[in-house]
Amino acid sequence: MAVAAVVVLSACSDSAKDDGRDRSDAPIGWSTCNTLFGADRIDKLQDEMGKGTLETLNSDYPLEELLSERVSIARAWEPGSEVHYANTAHPCDLGIDGTSARFNSFVRWSVDTPKNIDDGVASLDSWKPVGGGVYVSRKDSGLRLLALFPCKVQGTHADQEAGLPLEIETEVRNVPDFDTDLLSQMTAGLGRSLAKRLPCTNDPKIPSVL
Repeated sequence: MAVAAVVVLSACSDSAKDDGRDRSDAPIGWSTCNTLFGADRIDKLQDEMGKGTLETLNSDYPLEELLSERVSIARAWEPGSEVHYANTAHPCDLGIDGTSARFNSFVRWSVDTPKNIDDGVASLDSWKPVGGGVYVSRKDSGLRLLALFPCKVQGTHADQEAGLPLEIETEVRNVPDFDTDLLSQMTAGLGRSLAKRLPCTNDPKIPSVL
């Protein structure tokens, strides 16, 4: 019976490798991707990116480290500070082995704010409000999606929520027919996951699809 179980497990493992869904090579990276986006969406992402083995390109970046870095930056900020300008995290970058197909994600405290967006002086001129204080910018035929939303971190300056919103970004490269609706869902899922885990004490209302 034990031998049979080993054979079954071995067959399952070989099957996962054959269909490019082996997630055992980088447990930290896959844990971060699955937590932030959901394992089911990662599987859908792979289906869209084409045949081959999907690999995580940030295999040693624990989620706890990403969150603690964002919190530290927010707590060091005060009006007029530029401490956050050059600090961007890549929580989950993926690629199909042997190809140029890529999925990239970015998390940063934004240089833009709802006020300078509304005043027309933001760094991007394509921000659009989608409700709840959330703004979205779509580029590259929808294969690059940015979202910005207020996120108050406990222990930060009183103006941090309005003056230092969180900005997230996802992009797909070299997959021209990628489902942009899926990218929208994944971006929204990333925002919701981060809002919960930082946590954002103002409970931002991020739509399920951006």
